[in-house]
Amino acid sequence: MESQAPDQHRPPTPDDPAGLSGTKLQIVEAALATLKTKGFAGASARVIAQAGGFNQALIFYHFGSVRTLLLAALDLISQRRMDEYGPAFEAAVTAPELARLARTIYDDDLERGNITALGEMVGGGVSDAALGSEVAARIEPWIGMVQRKLEQLLAGSPLRALASPRDLAFGIVAAYFGVDMLSHLQRDRARAESLLDLATRLAALADAALPPPGKELP
Repeated sequence: MESQAPDQHRPPTPDDPAGLSGTKLQIVEAALATLKTKGFAGASARVIAQAGGFNQALIFYHFGSVRTLLLAALDLISQRRMDEYGPAFEAAVTAPELARLARTIYDDDLERGNITALGEMVGGGVSDAALGSEVAARIEPWIGMVQRKLEQLLAGSPLRALASPRDLAFGIVAAYFGVDMLSHLQRDRARAESLLDLATRLAALADAALPPPGKELP
């Protein structure tokens, strides 16, 4: 997959929101950078250790296996995204606000290489059922968060009877990841950006059919 520079927005910090610090954080940062530049197949203990400038034995001492380490790298992405965008997501009370936020997250994910890392882990999970299950489990919290927001937006609306918020949430998250990954594979952001712009316009139309924030339709 295409090379990505390590995340320039988030250098290693003494105390990361994912609960990592010191040597463990250094190791996870190196694993994440390796996923972005070398892919899942190239993320060996030796390559990760070279990227981070430490002895590869530390990987097994702190994490037990390379697989566990790579899953920790995925956890780090998820926690950082949750910490950065969770408050804005919870504060959004209209469909257009959510659509604009999705566009911001999309741009950020591509710039930081998060989709590259996730795509590599998904690819690895295709041929490894146990890994695939672990990767899927790490996407579930995002589905749950979107579901809760949809329940809030659709409360008291006739649209609530048309589809389950759980099913809609699954479809939205799946579509988001699919669009991100496909645009990465095609090396072309234009179509994905056009689709997200369309989603923003459609969100404005959908907003007209929803109850005002904090109110339910009679």
